[in-house]
Amino acid sequence: MRWVLAAFYVAAGIAHLMAPEALLSITPSWVPFAPQVIFVTGLCELAGALALVTSPLRALAGVALAAYALCVWPANF
Repeated sequence: MRWVLAAFYVAAGIAHLMAPEALLSITPSWVPFAPQVIFVTGLCELAGALALVTSPLRALAGVALAAYALCVWPANF
């Protein structure tokens, strides 16, 4: 299951980096520096995906990605 979740986060991270325009349209207007935030969140998704499949970082990755999901929830609602 963690490999499937990691694959989804890799896909999302690549989307953030390769097509930020699509994500800018769903970013709330109150988010400052939206293009930079989208870039950084893409990097976070890629790092989280890598950490999910790395034994020593797996538990921390789960907590970090759960917190991340809560933080980006307004854009996905």
